Amino acid sequence: MAKSKSGAGHTSTRAPRSRGRGLTVTHQRVPSRLAKRRLGERLKNDTTSFNLGNLADKLRKEGYEELPLDELQDRLSKMPGPLAAIILKGRV
Repeated sequence: MAKSKSGAGHTSTRAPRSRGRGLTVTHQRVPSRLAKRRLGERLKNDTTSFNLGNLADKLRKEGYEELPLDELQDRLSKMPGPLAAIILKGRV
């Protein structure tokens, strides 16, 4: 009885190999280090811009005009805790 090479019953301990895809729109192959660096820079920039501004302004810029933002801010102002305070920072 010879063993087959199909791998039936054999579990691989090796993880699937990342091909650097999924983080770019152009579907070009990008090294994972570069993709991670770009993502980190984008997150850092987005966090900085969020911390400098107001949540309602950010959501309006993203296209949430129809969302009752004033009502959301009113509800958040009644919530205890540091998260609500951070979200409401800069409220006018």
